[in-house]
Parts: sequence; structure tokens; C-alpha cells
Amino acid sequence: MQALRTSHRATAPHGVTLIEMVLVFVLVGIMASIAVPYVNAPGFRADAEARNTRTILEMAQRLAITHQYNVVVSFDTINMQIRVLEDTNNNNIADPGERVHYHAFEYGMKFATPPGNAGLNGATASTSITGTSLLSLSGMPSVVFLRSGSASSDVQIYLTSPRSTYTADYRGITVTQSTGRTTYSRFLKSVWTIANI
Repeated sequence: MQALRTSHRATAPHGVTLIEMVLVFVLVGIMASIAVPYVNAPGFRADAEARNTRTILEMAQRLAITHQYNVVVSFDTINMQIRVLEDTNNNNIADPGERVHYHAFEYGMKFATPPGNAGLNGATASTSITGTSLLSLSGMPSVVFLRSGSASSDVQIYLTSPRSTYTADYRGITVTQSTGRTTYSRFLKSVWTIANI
């Protein structure tokens, strides 16, 4: 009979060595350092807040049409928030029993005059909220959405991120008086460009 022979082969250890892990971390770090400068987080936040502001305005217009009473949108430029008043008796005052909603800005966003007072559509913007017939209600610039869907005034709203020295972070929202239609624009390379959303 033949004797059983056993062979002892050296097997490679399973797992990852410390050198391989360090190499992976170094490569990930290099890739991140290349990609991070191209990510404009404050710009994304400015876009989000501009879209949110536009949505608030559109919802106020729809509310006025469906419920057939005025809806007053006021811009609190001190506390950085938007107030929406469901004005059931159409007197432009928050009476007892009327619903009032507040929408605060997030991420440190704020109302701000655009660089060089360059307003939308070639206008001059001396303040963060401008318009032809803006009302001042409770000390805040305000626009009223009427039961027909139109607005009491043309309005331009300007906002920016906390790092307002970057012109790419400025956003503008317009309301057209006759239709109540809103648009949203970005300030890029000293020119307002309508955003496609």
C-alpha cells in the first residue's frame, strides 16, 4: 500500500492589508479634492429657497381663486420669512379667525438687494422687494392675490445665500400683476437668466 501523502501548501491570507486600505483612502481623498470645488452647495440652497418662495406664491394664488377671497403675501425682510394671510373679508388685515401661515427661510438664506442694483428685466432694484404698487402691511412689503388670480402689483423678490459676496448665489422671483404668473431666475455672470424648472 502506498502511504498517503499530505501536501502542505502555503495559502494566501484572506482580507485587506493596511497598505491597501491606506491606498484606497488616498485615492478617495484625491477624487474628493477634485470634485468638491465644483459643488456649489450654497447655490443649490439658493435654488431650493427660490423654488420654495415661488411655490408659496403659486399656492397663494390658487387659494385666492378656489376660495374666492384675497390672499395677502407679505415679506418679512427682518426675520427672513414670508407671511401668507387668508383674508376672508378682503380688508388686508389679519382679523381674528383668519388663517396666517409663516414660512421661514432655511440654510441662512436672506432677502438681499442684487449686486449693482441690477434688477430683473433691466430694472433697477434698490431694495430686495420691489414692485409698481406694493402695499405696506404691518410694516412689510406685500402683494395681494385677488379672486381672479391676478395680483395687486408686479413684484420682484431677490434673495441670496449667507455668502452673498458670490453673485452666483443670487436668485430672483417675479410676479406679473395681470396674471399672477411667477418666474424664477438666477444671477449668472452679471445677467439674470430664467431657470427652467
